[in-house]
Amino acid sequence: MLRPGAPLVSHLALRSVALAVLAAGCRLGPLVDDQPGASANILPANATIPSVSTNKDLTNQITLNDSLDSNVLAGTGGVIKRAMAGFAGDGKPAVYWSFGTADRAPAPIYVFGTGDPTSPAFVESTSHPPLVEAVPGDPEYEPFHTLFHVAFTDNYKGQKITTAGALTDAIELGLVQEPVAVKLFINWPIVRPGTLREVGGQLGMVPPTPVYAHGYLVDSYPLGGAAGRQPIKGLLPTRQVSFLRGPGDPDFDRTRPIFQATAPAAAPTDTTTNYSAASIEVDVDVRVSRTSITSDGALFVRTATGDIMTTDTGNVLTFTVTTHILDLQLQLKDGDQ
Repeated sequence: MLRPGAPLVSHLALRSVALAVLAAGCRLGPLVDDQPGASANILPANATIPSVSTNKDLTNQITLNDSLDSNVLAGTGGVIKRAMAGFAGDGKPAVYWSFGTADRAPAPIYVFGTGDPTSPAFVESTSHPPLVEAVPGDPEYEPFHTLFHVAFTDNYKGQKITTAGALTDAIELGLVQEPVAVKLFINWPIVRPGTLREVGGQLGMVPPTPVYAHGYLVDSYPLGGAAGRQPIKGLLPTRQVSFLRGPGDPDFDRTRPIFQATAPAAAPTDTTTNYSAASIEVDVDVRVSRTSITSDGALFVRTATGDIMTTDTGNVLTFTVTTHILDLQLQLKDGDQ
C-alpha cells in the first residue's frame, strides 16, 4: 500500500472508484480510442530537467528544512562532516551523520527499472533517477523512505517521469506498471544543492545522488552502504540513543551520544531488521562523570528484544524516554557510505 494521503495514492484511489461505478452501471461502447494518449506531465526523453537551484523559493524551502547547519557548511565549504564523538552499542567509538528529526511513517520513494518488480532480479535504472513526492519543508517529507519498484513496460521509450502526476499518467498510459512496495526502508535524506558528504577512506567525500521531485533534480544521500536497505513490516523500526547529564553539568550533552544500535557488519539476510538509524532520544542523569560512560550497557540492562529492563543503578540516577526521533546514521566502516 502506498503512503496514505500521498497525491499518487489519492489519484489511484479515485480512479478505482470511478471504474467501479462504471462497471456497476450500463454497459456502453467505447467513446474514445483505446490507444494511449498524451500527458503534459510526462516529459520526452530528450528533455533537460532543471536543478532545483533554478527555483529560488523551493531551494530556500529545502535549505531551511533539511536540518543541516548553514553556518557549519559555510565553514566546511559545503561538506557534510561526520561526527566522531560518542559510542555505539558495542562500546566502540561512534562515527555518524546527523540529519535532523523524523517520525515512524516513512515517505515513499519510487525506483524505476526493468524486470519483475517483486523479484530480487529487478534491475534498477541507471538513466532514470528515483522519484520522491516530498522534499524538506513539505508536510509529507521524511528522511526515511519506503521503497517502491516501478517497472517500465515495452511502451516506455525513455520518457522522464519527474512528478507524482507524471507517474500517475505513466501508469494510465501503460508506460510503467503499478508501483510495488518491496517492504524495505532506507535512510535517504533530501538536502539543499551544493553539498558533498565526508565518508573518509579512499573516497574521502561523495557527491549527492540526484532524484526527481516537483519536476526538478534535487540532491539526496542514500545512506547505510551494504546495510542501507532494511526490512519493514509497518511503522519504522527504531533504536534508542542516550544523552547524558552528569553531576554539575548544566544540560544533557548532545554532542556525545551513547547509541543502543551497533553498526551492522552486513545487510540483513532475512526479514528481520538488523539496523535502524531512527533513534529515540533518552535523557539520562548519571551519578558519575558522563565521560566515564562508554556504552549503552553501562546505562541499561535490556531484554532480548532491546527493551529497557532495568538500569545500572551505580551509574544511572534517572532517565526519561522522550518522544523525539532523531536521524543519526552510524557509519559501518571508514570509507563506507
